[in-house]
Amino acid sequence: MRRAMIALIGTAAGTVLLVSAKAGFSSPTDRPLNPQAAGATGPVPSGSVPPPSGGPAPAGTMPPGNGGATTTTTTAAPPAGGATKTTSAPKPTTAAPKPPRTTMKDGTFGGSSVYVEYGNVEVSIVVSGGKITDVKVLDSPSDHSRSVQINKTALPKLRSEALSAQSANIDTVSGATYTSSGYKLSLQAAIDRAFQA
Repeated sequence: MRRAMIALIGTAAGTVLLVSAKAGFSSPTDRPLNPQAAGATGPVPSGSVPPPSGGPAPAGTMPPGNGGATTTTTTAAPPAGGATKTTSAPKPTTAAPKPPRTTMKDGTFGGSSVYVEYGNVEVSIVVSGGKITDVKVLDSPSDHSRSVQINKTALPKLRSEALSAQSANIDTVSGATYTSSGYKLSLQAAIDRAFQA
């Protein structure tokens, strides 16, 4: 019976401590040592001010090994109404990003030089009135006679398709797969530059 009473009292004490911890009570180590230095306002609890110089220190305030200095713990008064005031720095203003162009700028724009199986392919476009009016081949595979022969027929077809489509979304010319893929990539780079100018 006596053990049951002790266990019941221990459980009640533990519950009280748990409830008080959840209610926002903090340990003395969480509180500032000097309310004036921490910017606290309000009354200082009695017994928390150190004694005048030369007087005896209150019992239990001198930790061992600190050379005789006294340590006091004070509690800062909570803000009125329990609310805390927070301030934030003003947000820096940034310039609005420039909206992307919806049409190509007039002018001549070079595409990237793209390496394909038999050499490089590079084109440039001429834009007038926001439309591609010409595609010029600046470089194409020409090291082998077969490449020259293929490109004689493939490059005019690719130019015609690009002018018709007004984009790099064009068909690959049969028998000129490598040249067609390089042409499309270089053409797309030129179109991108025309929109970004």
